[in-house]
Amino acid sequence: MKHLLTIGELDPGQVQAILDLSLDLQEQSPQLLKGKNIAFVFEKPSLRTKVGAEVAINHLGGNVVDIDGNLMFSSGKAVPFSFRESLYDAMKNVSQWCDAIFARVFSHSTLEKMKEYGEMPVVNALCDQHHPMQALADLLTIRQNFGPDEKISLTFVGDANNVAFSLTEVLLYFGHSVTFSGPKAHGWDDDKLQYFKLLSIDHGGTFTITEDPKEAVYNADVIYTDTFISMGQEHLYEEKMKHFDGYQVNMKLFSQAKPDAGFMHCLPAHRGVEVSDDVIDHKNSWVYQQAKNRMIVSKGVFTSLLYPELLTGEETIESIEAKHQLI
Repeated sequence: MKHLLTIGELDPGQVQAILDLSLDLQEQSPQLLKGKNIAFVFEKPSLRTKVGAEVAINHLGGNVVDIDGNLMFSSGKAVPFSFRESLYDAMKNVSQWCDAIFARVFSHSTLEKMKEYGEMPVVNALCDQHHPMQALADLLTIRQNFGPDEKISLTFVGDANNVAFSLTEVLLYFGHSVTFSGPKAHGWDDDKLQYFKLLSIDHGGTFTITEDPKEAVYNADVIYTDTFISMGQEHLYEEKMKHFDGYQVNMKLFSQAKPDAGFMHCLPAHRGVEVSDDVIDHKNSWVYQQAKNRMIVSKGVFTSLLYPELLTGEETIESIEAKHQLI
């Protein structure tokens, strides 16, 4: 594991190892990142992803270096008097100073270029297609509520977006059942549907789609939703909202799931739009547990990238501490 841009770059064993390491580090907080500098660069706003990861790195003794997005993402190439410098040059420079970079970007292709140009691990803090850090935190949340081995049924109601994609990937990796319910105009394309089908076959899970949210949530263990309007789509608000009438997760819809069903949302939530107050504030709402777990899985992700031998079992936390005199 050299980078983390997508869940699909990992295999189920690596996902399991990251979660195990994250929990070990949460209990111990050894100073494994002492002397390590992690660059943060964000094209989009962030609360949970940024602060959770920064706290995780601080707990483990590392340093966070905030870089203004305008310094990194101003242009694909340098143009005199118009832009600062190319992404190529920016990544070559930052690679001389920092040990890893955590980037939130509009386009996944930007992350691919950063990975190509840089000489350090690149971690996806969210892009238009993927949100692997959220998916890892969500899987941990589900396991904390159901146990590590129980297979559950989760229904995602809303937009076929980056969160839904990474969440579906990681759940199918471990044989869970995923149902998606959203308007056809904002659903999955054929390539993604085929990909989910192959994951289901390979790992024993199931993936189904229905446009009827009542049918989708019936007897589900977990209901998940997210904003209908992702960052960067604000100009599409009027057009998109025409399609999402009837997809709000309110108590009438939530009550169709199992009596003890959990509710999940990656946040930020638009109360009264995709979810009602009485659902997001329900006793079975796990949204703040998810937020806490963003910090916990960040520990495992950054540590495993900087010490990949921990994932393979070649080293232990204790042996790393002793070898690098981090005790």
